[in-house]
Amino acid sequence: MGSGTTDGNLLVIATPNEQNPFLEGSLFVGRHLVMARLRNLIHHGQSLILIGGRRTGKTTLIRQLAAATVERKIIATDVAGWDLSSQASGLGALRSAIEGVPETRYPSGTRDDVVNGLNRLTDCALFIDEADRLLQADWGSSFFSFLRWMDDTCYRTRMSIVLVGGPVLAQFRDPDDRGSPPLNYAHLEFLEPLDLLAITELSSSLSRPMDSAVLLLWTGGNAWLATQLLSLMWQGSDFATAAEAVHDRAAMQVFPIWEKQAGLQCLELLREMPKDGVEKGRLMGGDLARYRSSARSGRSVGVLRMEGDRFIPGPQPFLDWLRSSSTMPLTWDLAISFASEDTDVAREIYAQLRNRFQVFFAPQESAALWGTDLHRILPNTYGVRSRFILILSTDHYVKKYWTKLEFRSIAQTFPERILFMDMGGLPDEIPKGLVYRGTSQAELIGLISALEHKLGP
Repeated sequence: MGSGTTDGNLLVIATPNEQNPFLEGSLFVGRHLVMARLRNLIHHGQSLILIGGRRTGKTTLIRQLAAATVERKIIATDVAGWDLSSQASGLGALRSAIEGVPETRYPSGTRDDVVNGLNRLTDCALFIDEADRLLQADWGSSFFSFLRWMDDTCYRTRMSIVLVGGPVLAQFRDPDDRGSPPLNYAHLEFLEPLDLLAITELSSSLSRPMDSAVLLLWTGGNAWLATQLLSLMWQGSDFATAAEAVHDRAAMQVFPIWEKQAGLQCLELLREMPKDGVEKGRLMGGDLARYRSSARSGRSVGVLRMEGDRFIPGPQPFLDWLRSSSTMPLTWDLAISFASEDTDVAREIYAQLRNRFQVFFAPQESAALWGTDLHRILPNTYGVRSRFILILSTDHYVKKYWTKLEFRSIAQTFPERILFMDMGGLPDEIPKGLVYRGTSQAELIGLISALEHKLGP
């Protein structure tokens, strides 16, 4: 490896000739105890739900689990590769995974196909990564009901189901099955940020490992931030240069998703916290107890970590980004919240208003702004930075799980900003606000005129 120099207390590494260790897929530190615990649960046929935010290392962890010896046949699939246009196409992808062929092999399948395939196996473990993507499909609830039947009744300890996804997966409750979670008896595991020992182990691949405390403070224990930073330093960048590059990349690809995954209450907590954090007792039953559940989500997303008996905010670049972005004025005059079946109506409203007003219409927003996960899971509104939110209230909107969740979030947080277009269905409980009615072209034209008056010159 090339020689190194120091810039103050921070190491500058000359560009080496060897392969960059921080780009190797086999790199795994700090979660060996977690992996041992989960491996033991899988070995005994216990199902799991693994929750973590974007770029927190959950996929790396399940790859390690799948590679470990658990004395079970491993079936691994990633919903990102599934055709989610229908439940039959989803079942076809699952059948493909069970048979060990690419998820695109069978364009459709049935529940019998899946059960027959599993019956030919001995004890197995079914890993479904990106499982929260199933919630965007109209048939997602039914699919989870099928998984619960297999887990609870059909196979029990003969099969361990491992669902992996973001915090929304832990929040899901099936409205058509007495509010059931994705799996009834699964062990719920929230991924935690790396601790100081893991960060020290990670940085040891540098010829002269940098100060681990500095690295932990900057990354907040996030494995992706740490490996990105250390990779650039290993290639020759000093800390300041590498940190700026990683910050810019994360601000485009990751931080906006963390902001949404953490939730408004967690963000409020982060803004109240001093840099050295708060004592655990204040969240467990003290003056900050109202933030207890949101702190749990924040830790799985990676914007909070435990250090001794204190909750510590971080990573530092995310906090800096959050402070700068939170001071921005309202970005949009109007955000349109709608079910996917009503996209054409939403698009027409957007087209009529876009030349005079700033209108948030999710399909027009760039992937760089939203990021793949956020755009797919909560695609239709960004009310935090909108003067008004227009809800296209149809039967589809009031029945679908995710639009109901989206509406509930808007109604609880910004009730004064809501405008309704009654297109055949209204939520059971709606805040006081303007309600426009209509499904005809004439009524749509009337809505546009009314909105133009409401939004002003």
